[in-house]
Formats: sequence, structure tokens, C-alpha cells
Amino acid sequence: MTLLEPLFAGLGQLRAHKLRSLLTLLGIVIGVAAIIAVVSLGEGLRRQVISQFIFSGGAGMIEVEPPRQWVRKDGRWVRRPWQEHLTAADMAAMQREIDGLHALVPGVQGSASLQRGKTTVQASYTGTSDAFTEGFNWPLTSGRSLSALDLRLARKVCLIGGDVHKDLFQGADPLGEEILLNGDRYVVVGVLAERVRFGQSEGNRVLVPYTTAQKRLQGVDHFSELTLFVEDLEAVERVVAAVRRVLRRHHEHGDAFEVKASQGQIDDANEVFRVLQQVGGGIAGISLLVGGIGIMNILLVSVAERTREIGIRKALGAKPRHILGQFLAEAVVLSMVGGLLGILSGLGLGLGAAFVIQQLAPGAPFTSIVSAESVLWAVGFSSGVGIFFGVYPAFRAARLNPVEALRRS
Repeated sequence: MTLLEPLFAGLGQLRAHKLRSLLTLLGIVIGVAAIIAVVSLGEGLRRQVISQFIFSGGAGMIEVEPPRQWVRKDGRWVRRPWQEHLTAADMAAMQREIDGLHALVPGVQGSASLQRGKTTVQASYTGTSDAFTEGFNWPLTSGRSLSALDLRLARKVCLIGGDVHKDLFQGADPLGEEILLNGDRYVVVGVLAERVRFGQSEGNRVLVPYTTAQKRLQGVDHFSELTLFVEDLEAVERVVAAVRRVLRRHHEHGDAFEVKASQGQIDDANEVFRVLQQVGGGIAGISLLVGGIGIMNILLVSVAERTREIGIRKALGAKPRHILGQFLAEAVVLSMVGGLLGILSGLGLGLGAAFVIQQLAPGAPFTSIVSAESVLWAVGFSSGVGIFFGVYPAFRAARLNPVEALRRS
């Protein structure tokens, strides 16, 4: 007997009982489809999140923030007896002492009430420098960026986001026009390109020179944050260490400053999505076990129905391994066909779910990513389930005594 004979015999038995075979396949199809859909959607979401990190600065972005004023102590929030800030001296020292910086962007954050004519909108403002658009990879659709002269003279000029442009100007050219920002007149010198991160538009913001934000809007001499951009990813740890040295030298509580590298956030996000995919795939895999039990059940019924056939074949010289091979082949065929149908169903389910997500959140491009690894894993697992649950019925058929089999039939 060749290796293909049990396979053809198994296919013949499945064709002879089409409805029963189809119902048995459903468990495998649903299980594989669920695994493919869950893993593909998880991979699509992971890549979308990571792309947002990369889009806004990449893995070489390092954020520096001052110590929080309120900390958790003994189960309650308490205010620190001291306060530290990021200063122009810190920024100058980092620019002077740290090699390999692509950009260093200061930030002074605040809320803004914007008005033009009778239209008023609420937005947020960021006091920053001419390095903002380059560091955050945020181009302009028109106008110019902030200049060194704007910073030195603390000019009342601004760049506006796309949403602010639409709300205040209704599509008209805003360059050179004035708007009221918290009651003060500012001249629009540029318009930022549209940007959507994590499904949310970032067009509801205004950029002003950080010196203007400090002197005219807040009356302070420090920053809310500093963001460093490093081109060489291998230098990120070195730069983080250098930033900490500068802070320790310039501040009594320098170790309390928060220094966060985007690569660490990306690694954390990857780990979270990996766990979610494993958990989701494991839950979906339970239905594969249900499908395997269905295969075992149908093969046990098949053994009982074909007792006479097994007896005759053994009487004619068929060896136990031939009977074993035939029933195992049926189990493998059931699981493989179910696995292939499950892959097609999973692809459709993943694409359908991605389409629904895009319709519900039009601003968040989302796709279903099916990897070859997930397909091979699903097919291999479904085949393993078929073999595992087909072993007992196959052994039971192989161990039948031909005389007893013919007598019982």
C-alpha cells in the first residue's frame, strides 16, 4: 500500500458522507478563522500604533519633563516641598554637550481661546522654536515656520493647525491675517499640514515662539518639556544618559526629572500587543479543540459503521498499520480542509472587521495584516488537532479482530 492510498480512501469516505463531513469541518473552520482574524487584526492595530510613534518623531525621540508637583505617598497624594523646572540653561547645555542630536524642541503648553470676527474656538497652544516642524516631521501647507528672529524678539506670530484654519477662516487664505489668542492679536505666518494620530486630529492647535509664550502668555521663564530627536538609534541610550548628567549638574533634584525614550514606549507597546494576540489566539484556539472532538466523534461513528469493511480488509491481509493509516488520513484530511477553509474565512473576517473599523473611525487608517507565520501556525495547529483526536479512533479500528469484526457485522 502506498502512502497516497489511505489519503484517497479517506477522501472517498468524506465524499460518501458529505453532510456529516461538512458539519464536522465547521468546528475546524471556525477555530482557524477566529485565530487568523484575531491575530491579523492585532497585528494591524500594532503596526498602526507603532507607525504613529514613528510618524511623530520615531524611535529616536526622547522626552524630558520636570518632576511632578504631586506624588503618591502612603496611599494619598501629597505636594512636594520643592519644585524644579526645565530652563533655557538646560536646553543650551544639552545642545552644547550632546553629540548626534537631529533636533531639540522646547515646549511651553497652554490652552487658548481663538477669535476672528464673531467666530470663537477653543484650542491649545505650544510655545516652541524653529526646530518644531523638522523634529516632529510636521510640514506646512503654506507660509513659513517660526524663525530665530521671532524667538529673539518674542513676536506675536503663530502657525495654525488645519482645524483652526477651517473654523476661523472657512478655507480663506490666513497668511498675514490677525487672530485674537487669549485676547491678544497674533499674525498668522503659516498653516500646519493635517495630522491624525491614534484616530484623533491634531489640527486644533497653535504654535507660537516659546519666548512669546513665556513672556506674554504665561509670565514664566521655563519650559513644560524638552524633546530631543536622535538619528542614530544606537545612540539613544547614550543620549539619555547625557541628558540625565546635565539635569543632575543643573538641578538639586535632577534625578527626579522624567526622561522617556520612544524606543522604550515602542517596546512596551509591542509587548502588550504580543500578549493580547496570544491571549486572543488562545481563546480562539479553544474552538479548534471543539472541532477536534467533533473529528474524534465522527471517526468513532465511522469505525462502528465500517466494522464489516475493516474485518474483510484484515481477513484479506491488511495490516493494522494500513487500517491505522486510513483513519488517520481521514482525520488529517478533515483538519487540513477545515484549516484551508478557515484561512479563507479568517482573511475575509479580518478584512471585514478592518473595513467596519475604518467606517466607524474614518480618520484612523486601519488594515488587517495576515502574516505567513500566523497562517502556518493555524494550519499546523489544526493538523495537529486532527491527528491528536484521530489517533484513538484509528487505534480502535486497527485493533479490531477480523473474526470478531465479521461476526459483529
